[in-house]
Amino acid sequence: MKIKSFFYKAINDIVYIPIYYLLYRNEFQSIDIKTIEETIDSVTEKGISISRFGDGEFKWIDMTGQKSFEKDSKELSSKLLEVLNSDDKQVAIALPQAFKDPSILTANKYWEREMGKYGKQWLNDINLNSHYYNVNITRPYMDLRDKKIANYVFDKFKEFMENKDILIIEGTETHFGEGNDLLKNVNSIKRVECPAHNAFESYDNIYNQSVDAINKWNPDVVLTALGPTATVLTFDLTKKTKKQVIDIGHFDIEYEWYLKKDNKREPISGKAVNEIKDK
Repeated sequence: MKIKSFFYKAINDIVYIPIYYLLYRNEFQSIDIKTIEETIDSVTEKGISISRFGDGEFKWIDMTGQKSFEKDSKELSSKLLEVLNSDDKQVAIALPQAFKDPSILTANKYWEREMGKYGKQWLNDINLNSHYYNVNITRPYMDLRDKKIANYVFDKFKEFMENKDILIIEGTETHFGEGNDLLKNVNSIKRVECPAHNAFESYDNIYNQSVDAINKWNPDVVLTALGPTATVLTFDLTKKTKKQVIDIGHFDIEYEWYLKKDNKREPISGKAVNEIKDK
């Protein structure tokens, strides 16, 4: 039975899923998604907030059982779907670069497989008539074939952060911007620390703490790094406080790899890297 299951999965991965991707490809490519450069320009020049939807967020919406750092739940699924389909002009919704053109990514085969496997569900979740921004604003290095884009994105971000008062809402193991110069020229940094795992189970408490912190410190920009909880929190905090809130995700880890010129994902001392196990 196990042998039969193994061969069925192998045939499915090698034959059927790539065929399914070809069926969905034109629909994915028809989605209006800005380039990475256009996205960082909009965030830094127009002051918009941004909530990101990668493959993980779509899997949490559809509750496909990722066995990740955040449990599936109907509440998380419902809230993510609400944010994804919002037409709030203050919050830009970002989708994966792979939807538009996976060929510029090093993991293009992974994405083609995932779009083949989940494409029908993901396309049903998206409003194909909306305009979207680019998730890879927070992953401008490791996944891209052209590493020069990272220079532009990181320089633009650091320039944007100069002389600003920053509030960071993050997991206890994140330590965004610590140990590097990503936030070197900010005016001040305040932090709200949240559970590193299953943060959405404490969402109401996190939201209330975040609103209180914003009211107390009046930051210029709020950065959220908390998995799918950050995607939701960014949206809710923008509506509540009218602040610019950026779902910053893996940006700090990407910057660490960029500084070291790593060509594969490596552990970062003192910081959580959820995609790999510490060596």
